[in-house]
Amino acid sequence: IEVKVEKGAVAYFSWLEKTIGELRIQAASSPAPANLDELKKRLVLLETTRALFGKHPKPGRKIEPQILAVAAPKVITLPLPPGAVSLRAETKLDYENPEVDQATIQWTATTGTPRDVTKIIPGVLTIWKIQTEAARRTMGEFHAFRVAFPDMFERRLEEVARNLNRSAPGYTVYYFSDDQLGQVLGEKDRTLLAAMKKDWRLGAPKQLNEQLKGEFDGAMIWQLHQFASRAWRRPLADPEKQTLASFYRERLKQGLDRESAVREGVVRVLVSPHFLFKAETIPSPETLTNAPNPGGDLPLTSWELASRLSYFVWSSIPDWELRKAAEDGSLLKPEVLAAQAKRLLKDPRAGALAEEFAGQWLKFSSFEEHDGVDTMKYPEMTPELRSDMKREVVEFFRHLFREDRRIADIVTGDSSFLNERLARFYGIPNVNGPEFREVEVSDHHRGGLLGMGAILTKTSRPNRTSPVLRGEFLYAVVLGHSSPPPPPNVPELEKGLAPASLREALLKHRQDQACAVCHDRIDPLGFALESFDPIGRFRIADEAGGTIDDTGELRDGSRIQGMSGLRDYLAQNHAQFTNHFSRKLLGYALGRGVLPSDKELLAEMAKAIESDDGKVSAAVIAIVTSRQFTNRRNEAPALAVNP
Repeated sequence: IEVKVEKGAVAYFSWLEKTIGELRIQAASSPAPANLDELKKRLVLLETTRALFGKHPKPGRKIEPQILAVAAPKVITLPLPPGAVSLRAETKLDYENPEVDQATIQWTATTGTPRDVTKIIPGVLTIWKIQTEAARRTMGEFHAFRVAFPDMFERRLEEVARNLNRSAPGYTVYYFSDDQLGQVLGEKDRTLLAAMKKDWRLGAPKQLNEQLKGEFDGAMIWQLHQFASRAWRRPLADPEKQTLASFYRERLKQGLDRESAVREGVVRVLVSPHFLFKAETIPSPETLTNAPNPGGDLPLTSWELASRLSYFVWSSIPDWELRKAAEDGSLLKPEVLAAQAKRLLKDPRAGALAEEFAGQWLKFSSFEEHDGVDTMKYPEMTPELRSDMKREVVEFFRHLFREDRRIADIVTGDSSFLNERLARFYGIPNVNGPEFREVEVSDHHRGGLLGMGAILTKTSRPNRTSPVLRGEFLYAVVLGHSSPPPPPNVPELEKGLAPASLREALLKHRQDQACAVCHDRIDPLGFALESFDPIGRFRIADEAGGTIDDTGELRDGSRIQGMSGLRDYLAQNHAQFTNHFSRKLLGYALGRGVLPSDKELLAEMAKAIESDDGKVSAAVIAIVTSRQFTNRRNEAPALAVNP
């Protein structure tokens, strides 16, 4: 059982044992606490719950101590940690129980009044063992229910189709005619039914008469127009419709069959610049307000704004709801635009923003193909583990955007996203199964971006750590500072240096004033991560058994001690980090570098983020409602005329 709390996720059994221990210490303290009676009641409740774990209902059966075994029907009360927001339990049937062949099982969880578990619970998943009497009986009942009340439009049509060979009414409510079916369908389903009947009328005959040929061609051209509108992300102009219709008819005249002709039309749409490029507000030269002196703003249309928004958040075309807002023009209203942006962020497709933006910013996009590790020395670095490491970063940013978390969590968060293989590699217990889930990792020297294997491995040499690479990554990529290029003829460090010797070599390297300009800034940050080996595992000793020194001293004399000290340092510099995050997100959204003219917008983003408790959506909304996002530069166009 895993419980998600405000700051991450905890294993329920571990929390239970830890809390019991803490309450026992508090209850036994002297002088006795003022709330002793309340502590004792809480302790009894938790100990009673703890006693349920690790015991099998069948005598003689043994199970692991963190497993909860239940013989149905039964209601169990589980006290939850403070701030709990959800509960996740991995459950399975006990196949060793002989009664399993005759049983179907349901289980659910609720914070309200439990339902009667001695009866079937509607709406709750039902589980049974396959190829048993219980399975055959239950599936038979489900089949009858599905036939009587089809849950999908296609299944309703299946029942209607069976009427052709049915001599007597069945137990479905759709056993008479299409007309009766149409009376009980909603408007959307009636439209679908009419379209399917038309498709059947045009597609069923082996040979089309002249009337059907004309109707068939009209339907093909209409479908081609609909496809082009979706592909080009806007309504078609009348000349564009005529061009596509003529293209289709010309192919028929050339001897192509109708299916081949429309395929050619689809290809024509997909090779158009309107599909390949995001063409935004391409005015004719005579309509430019400042053609002799290019510059200024040209407002985007609602369709162009919909496309820009969807490609920013989803890296894909607008969906139906966004197209609808573009069609009625409401998307041009800032409040509607902000609401649509929030909707897109909550959608699973916002995972594209996590993968594309974070991948470009943090330079891990192709990490699954990363070959910069000496696999002879580190055979643990398999392709599967590399893939898991990349997935960890992507899942972290996916939840950051979709759950609207604080930007600061990127560097100061207490959790990460792991599956069993990656958790075992990190030495984190109680994570089972291939699925990725949020795990509290602060007790394991990790949390947020800094403890992720992909980042630590990417910033290492093939067979040793690199405080310089890791420090430069933190200094430039994470915090956004710039460093001058290294001076010429800098000698390389000796290969195969142990961490202690490596530190000495770098300190000697910094005695050169030309090198110290940068290394005084970046090396201390990299030294703080020396407790992680070249493939991201935590260590307390080097390969020779020497103690790891993970301290770094900044130019002002202050010291950074390990991961915790580095997190504190980044927390103190959160304004610099947040500003750099905003610059990177703005550049990604606009598809260009940040300009001096964006300074005012960046200041507005900083205010919005601060007033919204650091939430990432504040940065997104500030961008999409900005002048820069809703306009383009008023410049002369250069685009092919043909659709």
